[in-house]
Amino acid sequence: MLRNWIMVALRNLLRHRLHALLNLSGLAVGLAACLLILLYVRNETGYDRFFKDADRIYQATIEWHVPGRKPERNAYTQMGFGPAFKNAHPEVEDFTRFLQSRAIISVGDRQFYEWTFTVDPTFLRIFDFPLLAGDAATALTDPYSVVLTEEMARKYFGDAPALGQTLTLDHKYELKVTAVVASLPRNTHLDFGVLLPMGHPAGTWMIEQEKNWGNTQGQTYLRLKPGASVEPLRAGMQEWVKRTFTPLQTPQGPIDLSALAFPDLRPLTSIHTEPMGGDVTPGISQTELTIFTAVAFLVLIIACINFMNLATARATQRAREVSVRKVVGASRAQLVSQFLGESVLMTLFALLIAIALVEVSLPGFSTFLGKELVLDFSQDPLLLPMLLGLVLLVGIGGGAYPAFLLSSFNPAQTMKSAGSGTSGGSGRLRTVLVVVQFAISITLMVATSVVYGQFIYAQHKNLGYDTENVVIVGHFLDEGVREKRETFMDMLRADPNVAGVGVAAHIPGDGGENNTVIEPLTGTKPEQHVMRQDSVGPGFFEALGMRMVAGRTFDRTRATDLVQRPDWMKENKPPPEGTKEILLPVGVVLNETAVKTLGYESPAAALGQQVKIMDNMTTYLMGTVIGVVADFHYRSVHEPIRAVMYISDEGRHHAMAVRAKAGQLQAVVDKIDRTWAELIPDRPIERSFFDVNIANQYQREQKTSQMFATFAGLAIFISCLGLYGLASFTAERRTREIGLRKVLGASVPDIVRLLVWQFSKPVLVANLIAWPVAWFCMDRWLSDFTYRIDLNPLLFLGAGSVALAIAWVTVGLHAARVAQAKPVKALRYE
Repeated sequence: MLRNWIMVALRNLLRHRLHALLNLSGLAVGLAACLLILLYVRNETGYDRFFKDADRIYQATIEWHVPGRKPERNAYTQMGFGPAFKNAHPEVEDFTRFLQSRAIISVGDRQFYEWTFTVDPTFLRIFDFPLLAGDAATALTDPYSVVLTEEMARKYFGDAPALGQTLTLDHKYELKVTAVVASLPRNTHLDFGVLLPMGHPAGTWMIEQEKNWGNTQGQTYLRLKPGASVEPLRAGMQEWVKRTFTPLQTPQGPIDLSALAFPDLRPLTSIHTEPMGGDVTPGISQTELTIFTAVAFLVLIIACINFMNLATARATQRAREVSVRKVVGASRAQLVSQFLGESVLMTLFALLIAIALVEVSLPGFSTFLGKELVLDFSQDPLLLPMLLGLVLLVGIGGGAYPAFLLSSFNPAQTMKSAGSGTSGGSGRLRTVLVVVQFAISITLMVATSVVYGQFIYAQHKNLGYDTENVVIVGHFLDEGVREKRETFMDMLRADPNVAGVGVAAHIPGDGGENNTVIEPLTGTKPEQHVMRQDSVGPGFFEALGMRMVAGRTFDRTRATDLVQRPDWMKENKPPPEGTKEILLPVGVVLNETAVKTLGYESPAAALGQQVKIMDNMTTYLMGTVIGVVADFHYRSVHEPIRAVMYISDEGRHHAMAVRAKAGQLQAVVDKIDRTWAELIPDRPIERSFFDVNIANQYQREQKTSQMFATFAGLAIFISCLGLYGLASFTAERRTREIGLRKVLGASVPDIVRLLVWQFSKPVLVANLIAWPVAWFCMDRWLSDFTYRIDLNPLLFLGAGSVALAIAWVTVGLHAARVAQAKPVKALRYE
């Protein structure tokens, strides 16, 4: 019987080639699109699951509740968090920490700035990355050891074995390579090239910070004992904070950190899908994954609707076959089984084509996403059952209605109607399905337009500075570089191609941040505020094209503009005995939001006012407001502009911004490189372009919008395949009518309009359904953005018009071909 079903199915496919081609194409493209998206979602949800103890590893996080701000959760913890938490909780088997920093690694004349992870010796035991050489148990026990990844080992030592080799850290410390880690998989949030042991000669200060509960710098991971539950630990965390976090001592009294810091434990396998501040690599939210999963199944639903529509449309051609089978004794159950079997077989053929399409497109798709997506049945045992389940789901879901429709035909009525057993009900259902198909497609088109529009808005929104023609040069606080900073700036200022030069502690887009307490003393209510503080040098605002709305910027010739620290403070020595409070005069520039936060009536009213700024445990800055700068975005436009105060503390300025005159960017880059080589020949230069740095913040939005556009386009394509098939079927059924109309004087355009209008009505109805759904969904999506586009009705009209135009072209081309046939052929039809 199975052989008979297969033979009948193959004969039907060969007899109706166009129908088979449309069905297979639609299903194959739909399955391929669905499979690509599901491979991507599966990859994103599979981060860090390859570690042996992944289900027992948690990352400590802290949510800070600072007065006047929304709670902020990030992955940074105090250096003492791990040791203290393990000592207090027997459920914790072990802990490890890491602190990311930039350092010069050199071997012979090869030297580069590299990101390093300073970690505990337990790091490679908790995170069991495969080693090509060395022992995970001892690799990080010696403070003069270093662990490299396979790529780093090849970069510095070529094809020679790296184990036992020596490299130099920051031109000072000789470190021995004690292990080589195999190439890191891309589906891990830990992205490192160099591992240094906690307590290495350049990082002893990290251990000294273990008692400082007011400073968060590193990240902490805990591995629980087998069988231990994390929930009791999470429930008792705040009580542990009260017992452990010592109050932050300030000149005005202690601050209870337990009222500000609320720790939690984040599962290792959730880090990538629960992104927050401080993450080493960018994650993806569960909302985005849900949206992509929904898109995958929506595309698949469109393909299933195609299959169902074309199968029911062709039911008349099999009515006589069904009647004969019933007459010779076939039961309805047997007929349903046969037609469902044919449907599953068709889906299986489509799946084979889809797998081929996926294999062809996967390398490009992976490169575009920056992922390692693979379709490997041997490596993923769940993949084959998942695909077979998908075949059954699509085959039965798409073939159920046609199967029951065909099996319900009455033999006597079928013979009387010359082989037609269809009813008006199936025609109405086809219309409803076309409406659903295009409603989904139009919704996806609107969503794509909104996502892309938000991306364009983010890229082109006025950020408050000019990113063009600006070069960023780093590491001006490094030993051997800091002393040359002023000379370096003077040499650049003397170049006629340079429009401006300035230094700062942080450059917009670099993610750095420092917060402190500020209290206005005059001009408004004296009230303490926690506010972001940054330090910039004279000329920095001008170099980035920032606008002053009141007052002036910092002036090197005015001593009170700059922070003047006593020698003992510059040398990191303790204050003189008996010192209780030190007050340092300084100039202060506020942004517009800070003016409002502090309660001043206007930027002009803030000028000359006195503020008191906490600098450290014994020092306050007595500031005079000298200027107000226009608000600008430190981070992406997805985050609100916050209040910021600016001082000028030369001891914090590590980054330099150099603006080139129009058309002279390359000349300025060459000048920067020559000047660095002349002044600092023993260190590599690290520079970047400001506009590229800012654009990199929006890479994900760009990829998301492009993915939406691609899959929305596929949805429209699949819908058009189905529409073309239905138009072909309708034209064939109405061949005699078309012939009569032509004999009676109807022109080709008249007949084309007749058929086009028939298929325009469901598309118009689809618009009425899609628009409110798309409006609701995209308005909710946009609500997560602080700065967002408005939902313009033209977006909805445009999507609807495009869908209608595509439907017209699809149906019109086929209708024109049918309408041009000679009437005599139509009148001889059957």
